[in-house]
Amino acid sequence: MIRFVLKKRRHTVSPSIRSFMYSRLTGAVAALWLCCAGPAWAGDGGADLASLNTGLGDLCSFFEGLTPPVNLPFCPQAPTITQGILQLAAWSLVPNEMISAVNHIPIGQRVNAGSPSIPPVGPTPPPITSALPITGTELSNLLANLTPIAFISSSPGPAKATQLYNTDADVFLYGVASLSNSSTQSVQPDTLYLLYDDTSRTNGNLKQGAKFSLPLVILAGYPSTPTETLVPTTLQLIATSAGDCSASTVSGNFSGKGTQTLKAAQIGVNCAVVFAPSPLSAKSHAIFELAVPLVVTMKTDPLYFFNPISNLEPVGFSFTADETGFTPPSVQPPQTPILGANGNSIGIGPAAVPLCTGLPCPPPTPPAPVSALCANLPAGNGNGQAPVPGVAAYYAITTVGETLLSAAVPPFSTSVCPF
Repeated sequence: MIRFVLKKRRHTVSPSIRSFMYSRLTGAVAALWLCCAGPAWAGDGGADLASLNTGLGDLCSFFEGLTPPVNLPFCPQAPTITQGILQLAAWSLVPNEMISAVNHIPIGQRVNAGSPSIPPVGPTPPPITSALPITGTELSNLLANLTPIAFISSSPGPAKATQLYNTDADVFLYGVASLSNSSTQSVQPDTLYLLYDDTSRTNGNLKQGAKFSLPLVILAGYPSTPTETLVPTTLQLIATSAGDCSASTVSGNFSGKGTQTLKAAQIGVNCAVVFAPSPLSAKSHAIFELAVPLVVTMKTDPLYFFNPISNLEPVGFSFTADETGFTPPSVQPPQTPILGANGNSIGIGPAAVPLCTGLPCPPPTPPAPVSALCANLPAGNGNGQAPVPGVAAYYAITTVGETLLSAAVPPFSTSVCPF
C-alpha cells in the first residue's frame, strides 16, 4: 500500500492564540469522545471498530478545519479495535484507557503501556547513545524507566497477552523512541528500540535463534514528492558468540520485485541478545534487543511537526527535522538497488494502522489483521527446540514521541502473526 502526500507549509502557534486554541481543542476532543461512543463488542473488530473509525475521520476533519489547516496525507481506517484506540491516542494525546472507556469498550480487554521518548524526557534515563548490545548499567537504568506489556508464550500461537501481575507471564515487551549512537542531532528521537525480555530463557544455547516481525516502510521520492510503501519484514536473529546482529537476516519485498533475504545491516536494522537480570526477574536471562531507524517527515507525517494539541501539552515537543530512516549505498547498473531505486530509504513509521492511498483510507478487508510486532522465541530454555510464539502486539508513536504498546487479551484478540 502506498501513501501519497500533500505539500504543506510549516506553521507556528503564537502565544496570543494559544488560549483560544486550547478552548477549541478541549471542546473538539470532548465532542470527539462523545460522538464515538458505541455499543460494546467482545472482540478486536466489529461495532466498536466502526465507532473508532468514525472518530478517526472526525479527528482528521478537525485538524484539516483549523486555521491554518493541518493537511493530512491520509486519514486511517483501523483494521482492529486495538489499532483504532492506539491511533486515536497517538494523535489526540488521550490515554488508551480513556479512549476505550468513552467508547464503551471494557478496559480489561487489552493491556497497554507507554514510554516517553528520549529526548525530550530526561535526564533519567539518558538517550541510548551506545551501539547494541545495550548492557550493564545502561540496560538496567533503561528498563527500570520503561513500562512493558506482558505475554504468556505458547504453541500454537499467537502468544497470550496478560496483566503484568500474572505469575504465568514469561515474556515482556518494552518499546521506546530514542536518540541512537549514530545521531547527528540532540533534540529528537531517531530510532525505535524494542526489547523482548524473555525471563524463562536462562540457557545461553540459542542455536535456533529467534524471529521478529516489523512493519517497515520504504520512503521513495524524498524530498520533493515522497511516498511510503509498507513492507512487512521478518527478522531472523541468529545468535553469535558476541550476541550481535552480524549473522542475522531480514526478509521482505524491499525492491518491489518479490521477497528478498538480506543481512539485517543492509537495511539499517540492528539486533542483539544479552543475558542479564531485569526488573521482572533477578535471574540472568535472555533479553533480545532491536533498533530500527524512524521514518517521520514533514510531508508524510505533518502532525508530528505541527499538532496543535501537542503544542499545548506541558511537554511542548514536536519534531523539528525529518527522520528518513536508513539509506543503503547507491549501486551502478547492472546491479539492482536494494530498495528498488537509489536514494530510497527504509525504517519504521509512527502509525498504528496500515498505510493507504486516498482520503480517507478504504475500510479494511480480510484476511485477518496481522499483529505489527510478533516474536517467536527459543523454546525449551534454549536447548535446541524450535522457537514458540512469545509476543503479538501493536504499537504507535504519539505526536510527542511517546511509544504506545497494546495487545488484546484472550479471547478478545482476533489478530494473527505472520509466522
